[in-house]
Amino acid sequence: MSDQLFINSNPLTFEVNEKAALKLRKKYAKIIKKKGLEPGSKTVIDHFYDEDVKKNTVLIQGLGVSVRGSVQYILNELNYDKKFAKYKIYVRTKDHTDETVNEYIKQNNWSRTSTVPKGYYKKLESCKYIFTESYVPYQWIKKKDQVFIDIWHGTPLKKLGVIKNGNKAHMQSKQQKNFLCTDYFLYPNDFTKDVMINSYNVATLMQGKELMLGYPRTAGLLKVSKERTAEIRNILGPNGEKVYAYMPTFRGYLDDEETIKREKEFLSFLDEKLTDDQILYVNLHHHISQGLDCSEFKHIHTFPPLIDSYELLTATDALISDYSSVFFDYLVLGKQIILYIEDYDTYSSFQGLNMDIRELPFDMAKSKDDVINMLNNGKGYDDTEIRQKLCAYDSADNPAKLCQLFADDEEGLVLDEHPHDSRKKVIFYSECCREGAETELLHSFSTQVDSDKTDYWVGCDSNKTKKHISGAYPMLLEVQNISSEDDIRLSTIGAPIKELYLSGKIDFGTAIKYLIHEYGLISIQEYGYTVFDTMVIYDTPNPEMILSLALSSAKNKVLFINKDILSKIENGNTFLKDSIAYAADYCSVVAVTDKADKETAEKLLSKTWKNKVSVIESVEDMNGLLAL
Repeated sequence: MSDQLFINSNPLTFEVNEKAALKLRKKYAKIIKKKGLEPGSKTVIDHFYDEDVKKNTVLIQGLGVSVRGSVQYILNELNYDKKFAKYKIYVRTKDHTDETVNEYIKQNNWSRTSTVPKGYYKKLESCKYIFTESYVPYQWIKKKDQVFIDIWHGTPLKKLGVIKNGNKAHMQSKQQKNFLCTDYFLYPNDFTKDVMINSYNVATLMQGKELMLGYPRTAGLLKVSKERTAEIRNILGPNGEKVYAYMPTFRGYLDDEETIKREKEFLSFLDEKLTDDQILYVNLHHHISQGLDCSEFKHIHTFPPLIDSYELLTATDALISDYSSVFFDYLVLGKQIILYIEDYDTYSSFQGLNMDIRELPFDMAKSKDDVINMLNNGKGYDDTEIRQKLCAYDSADNPAKLCQLFADDEEGLVLDEHPHDSRKKVIFYSECCREGAETELLHSFSTQVDSDKTDYWVGCDSNKTKKHISGAYPMLLEVQNISSEDDIRLSTIGAPIKELYLSGKIDFGTAIKYLIHEYGLISIQEYGYTVFDTMVIYDTPNPEMILSLALSSAKNKVLFINKDILSKIENGNTFLKDSIAYAADYCSVVAVTDKADKETAEKLLSKTWKNKVSVIESVEDMNGLLAL
């Protein structure tokens, strides 16, 4: 090493203390009022401190902020089962979905359920159980006594996350954060589990449990009574016609106009070839369905709006799809599946697939004529093996089993821990992976870290890294990365306190006494309750991020003071100067990457660091940090 690594063996530590924070919020509210400032709009931090978690409350965010699919079957259980009689269930909506969802609530007599078109963050911080089939907003700060359940929204045929996105690997912040916060993550089969675990770089940090269970919506395929199926069948095919469903995926390589043209040509062909004893019901992506009028067809209709899609599927004779994960759900019925994949090479190259679906036993149509011929011939293949593999956890009781978790009941559920090991968990945070010497050194170091001994990540801000792709890549493809969204929104107390400090009306010591209770939440907002062995604040001139990461729960924190930071301080950035001095005392190591900067850096810090700022100039020097 170029110099001895000095270690502060007794750094300060911080732990979120809601009681202490609430007491200070009252005190500092008086300071704000006395200084003549008005509080701004409430943020999630206000709700974190001001809202208690209320028992027997559930907040649900469905895909597309609606209540179709799996959400419908969960709401049935929560509204009809007596053990949830005292529960309050909230469904997130937006202005464009609220009226429809409320109508659906009324239609299904979900008397325990109401919508949340406004005030969503307040509910996020006060409901005991949080459920999603996609992800909740990044700003959410999970409380330790909340239970978070994520079921995703479909078996992942298409590539996801860092595996899919190439030079957009830094854009996975929302899903990575959700993974880190989950208490239960549902996997309907081992294929889905393997894909999800390998797609987002954070599986070994997940503290929640694996829940092996079929999607709640497949209960809609298995639980429908023979009488109800016959009733739907009479609606769909009143004269005893054969009934088929067409449910394609959205093709991202085509724009909406091209997709509408493609679907119209396909449906027009089918309409001409179908006989009078055949009817096809179509359910297109909402972007496309709005531009395609099915009323012009004789044998083709859209899905009836008042019949649940999964109940409808039970009454069909076959499903025509392509790359939509709906065929995985339909498989449980054992009926004919036709995959229309005439554009397989184009689609798989554009989207990326986690399996070659051409190897599945279903009917593979490479032309429009194939589709008609296969419909007319009926099912002629054996799908027993693939059904056993992909539908092993499906049952009519899927919703009831999942809803046990809303009562803290794990009995009879197939649960396991996510994969963990004894390797040290180390993250180097580089705000934007900017071009230059710091990132070059980080890249060289990162690619030689021994992954058998160290579970290693580079952290970055997803939005700021967009502007530095040439610096960030190929590094972020060669090592694990965790992206974040460093848009720090202080509360109605924190924001004016910061303003008073920046305007010189209160000193840093007075401001930080309260602000640590807000900056101390940011690492939870970004990484959940992950405890890294070492958090290296490597390259960021953002004083708020420096404070936030220094206050994190990592066992060891390391602070780099680089030339960019020193230059900004020299040019009068007092906030950065004060933050560096304060953050250093929460760190085990403070370092510079140029020996010439050592003395300047030490002058910024408390006497704890006199002659103890380390010089780390090479990959060999960086390796010393892995031993902390």
